[in-house]
Amino acid sequence: MRILCDSCENAAATLFCAADEAALCAACDVKVHMCNKLASRHVRVGLASPSEVSRCDICENAPAFFYCEIDGSSLCLQCDVLVHVGGKRMHKRYLRLGQRVEFPGDKQNDPKDLNVQAMEQAETVRGQNQDGVDSNGDGHSKRGNEVIDLNM
Repeated sequence: MRILCDSCENAAATLFCAADEAALCAACDVKVHMCNKLASRHVRVGLASPSEVSRCDICENAPAFFYCEIDGSSLCLQCDVLVHVGGKRMHKRYLRLGQRVEFPGDKQNDPKDLNVQAMEQAETVRGQNQDGVDSNGDGHSKRGNEVIDLNM
């Protein structure tokens, strides 16, 4: 299941920012998080390509779209309707999104931190737009962005 960007609502989201509670595409991430010093400090995690949908725990055939908190089971629509009758209707059930996140260091092939990649991309965009002029217009030179890996 593909998650759309919460900002542009058009492109597929590639990052999730817990501070903003938002899933963002790469372009919107640059716009949102590189606009000021505080926003650029938000830790974001990458959204992996949608994984294969898990199967229903009951019939083991159909894709599971619901998770029952009480039973601890993943269910397809048909099995959910059959299982949750009577008093079990009150069980809290959740929609399974099956969205996996990628934390820095999860990928062995790509050791670069996602925040570093986003900052490098933002610096490239800034460099193209600024032509050597400070973007905030206060005459002060910009300090380089430092990324601190919180997962170490």
